[in-house]
Amino acid sequence: MSTAADHRTFEKIYAEVQQFYARHIQLMDEGRAEEAALTFTEDASLLSPPKIAEPIRGRLKLGAGLRKVADELAAEGVRYRRCHTMMSVEPRPDGQVFVRAYVQVIRTRRGGESTLHAMCVCEDLLAREDGELKVHRRVVTRDDSR
Repeated sequence: MSTAADHRTFEKIYAEVQQFYARHIQLMDEGRAEEAALTFTEDASLLSPPKIAEPIRGRLKLGAGLRKVADELAAEGVRYRRCHTMMSVEPRPDGQVFVRAYVQVIRTRRGGESTLHAMCVCEDLLAREDGELKVHRRVVTRDDSR
C-alpha cells in the first residue's frame, strides 16, 4: 500500500513532468529549434512510423530536423500548436520517467482557420541530464498511420 510520502513524491514528479512539457512543447511550437533540441539527451532517439521509419539518433540530428520543420512551416505561413492531454506518468526505480500522452497537433495557416492536423500517442522515456528532465527516447504513433 502506498504512503502519503509516496503520493507527495509522485505529485512532485508529475508537476515537474508537466512543467517540462510546457517548456519543451512551447519551444517547438515557437520554432526555437536549437533550444528545443537541448530538451533531448545527447544520445536521444526519435521514432515516428511510418513517417520516420528508422530512429533519428542524437541531439544534433534531432535539432537539425526540428530546424528544418520550423523553417518549412514558417515559409508556408503555418503555425503548429501541440496539446498534450491524458498524460500517464510512471517513475522508474532508476530515476527515469516513462510518459504516455495523447497529443493533438493543431495547424493554423496565417489568416486561416485552425484545423486538427494529427492525433498521436507519444511515449517518452525521460532521463535526467545535468539535473533536468530531458527526452531520452520518443516514439510517436499517429492515429492515421495504424
